[in-house]
Amino acid sequence: VSNKKRRSVIFLFINGPHHVYHLIMPALRFAETNVDFDIKIISGNPRNTEIITKSAKEHSISDFELIDIPLPFRYKLNNYKDKLYPPVYTRIKKIINILSNTSAIISTSHELPGHMRDYEIEGPILFYLYHGTGTRAYGFESKLNMFDHIFLPGKYHLNRLRKELSLPEEKMILAGKPKLDWLRDKSYNGKRIFNNDRPIVYYNPHWDIQLSSYLKWRKFILDFFSENKDYNLIFSPHILVKHLSKKAGYEIEHSEINFDNIKIDYDSERCVDGTYNSIADIYVGDVSSMVTEWVMLEPRPCIFINAHQIHWMGNEDYHFWKCGSVIDEFEKFPGLIYRSLEINDHEEIQLEMRDEFIHDGGKTSSDICALSIKTILKSTKP
Repeated sequence: VSNKKRRSVIFLFINGPHHVYHLIMPALRFAETNVDFDIKIISGNPRNTEIITKSAKEHSISDFELIDIPLPFRYKLNNYKDKLYPPVYTRIKKIINILSNTSAIISTSHELPGHMRDYEIEGPILFYLYHGTGTRAYGFESKLNMFDHIFLPGKYHLNRLRKELSLPEEKMILAGKPKLDWLRDKSYNGKRIFNNDRPIVYYNPHWDIQLSSYLKWRKFILDFFSENKDYNLIFSPHILVKHLSKKAGYEIEHSEINFDNIKIDYDSERCVDGTYNSIADIYVGDVSSMVTEWVMLEPRPCIFINAHQIHWMGNEDYHFWKCGSVIDEFEKFPGLIYRSLEINDHEEIQLEMRDEFIHDGGKTSSDICALSIKTILKSTKP
C-alpha cells in the first residue's frame, strides 16, 4: 500500500505526563501490528515526548511518526508559574490541519470532542480511553457521549455509563487498564529509595483542592513521620498539585523537611510511572483512582482521608472508600497506621473490586484496544 493511500490514525498525548502511561502501550501495539495505517503519535510537551521515546525504544517499536508540538516560549523559562506543560487548547491550535486529515483519533482527554467542534473538524472517528478508574461524577459526565467509541476499564464503568448516560452498547468497549500492561514490563528496584527495610507509607493526595486532603493534612503527615522514624514516607501528591498551585493560590511548602525516612516528590517520573505504588506497604490518599492500580498490583492496606467531612456512605463518588479505612481525625491516624501493618482488613473487598473494575478479556488490554481500533476502521469507509 502506498503511503499516500494509507489511512492515518493519531494517538494524542497533549495532556500531562500522568496521561501518557495509560495510552502508550495501545499506541505502540497498534503501530507494531498495523503496517497498513499511517500512524502518528502527537506529543504536547517535552516530558511526554521523553516517555514516548523511551517506551518505544524499550519495546523496539518505531513504525510511527512522532510529532512534537513546540512549547510556547514562556514555557521554556524555568519555573514558569510552576507549570509542567501548556493547556490542551494551546496544543490543539497547532495541529488543526493534521487532525482534520486523519481517520481516527485516540485520546485520554474529555475535552477533545469540544475542541473538534470548535474548529469544525467532523471527519475522524473519536476514541476515548480512560486515564484512570475513578468513581467521581467527572468520569461519567455527559460530554463522553460525544465520542464515537469509549474504551472502558471494566464492568463498573460499563454499568454506570449505561445507567447514567444511557450510552449505546456499540459505543462501549471493555478493554481493561492499558497502564497495567506497561507496569508488567517495568522492573523496580525494590525498596532502594530508602536505606533501610522499614515499612513504606505512600501519601498520594488528589489534585483537586476542594476534594483533596493535601492542604489540611500535609503538615500533620510530615510532622508525624518526622517524629516516627520506624516508618518511611513517600510524600507524593498528584503532579497537578504543583502544576496548579499558582492558579489555585496556595504554596508548595516542604523545604524544612530533611529526614532520611521521608521522600518528597511533586513532579518526577516516579510520581506517574507506578514506582511508588509497587514498593509501598500502605496507601494513604483521598479520592484518587490511583488506588485501583495499587490493588491491581497487590492488595494491601489503604487509608482514605475524609478531609472535608463528606457524608460518603452510599455516595458512588466515594465507591473506592469501601476498600480501605476512612479517617477524618488526626488522632486516629497513628493507631490506623500501626493496625494496617498488622493486617489488611479489606483484602476480600479489594479482590472483589479488582474483578469489578478491571476487565480481563484473555488478551492484554493494549491488544484489545489495538484490535478494536483496526476492526472499527476496517468496517468504515475511508
